[in-house]
Amino acid sequence: MIGEVRMRITVELGCPSDIGAQCAAVRREVTERLRAWPGMDTSDLVVSVETLHSVHSQHSDRERVR
Repeated sequence: MIGEVRMRITVELGCPSDIGAQCAAVRREVTERLRAWPGMDTSDLVVSVETLHSVHSQHSDRERVR
């Protein structure tokens, strides 16, 4: 018997970055891990970006340069 998985994953990413490539990498990693389980198949895997973090916002304690 084959098990079928439907999954939704949300990620937080740094910006600027190649968002599409990062989401594809997550999708590949999850799919590979699921295939390692006997009889498992991924029927639907959605990767959503929940939050983008700007490199500039990581230094909020510093004075902003204009």
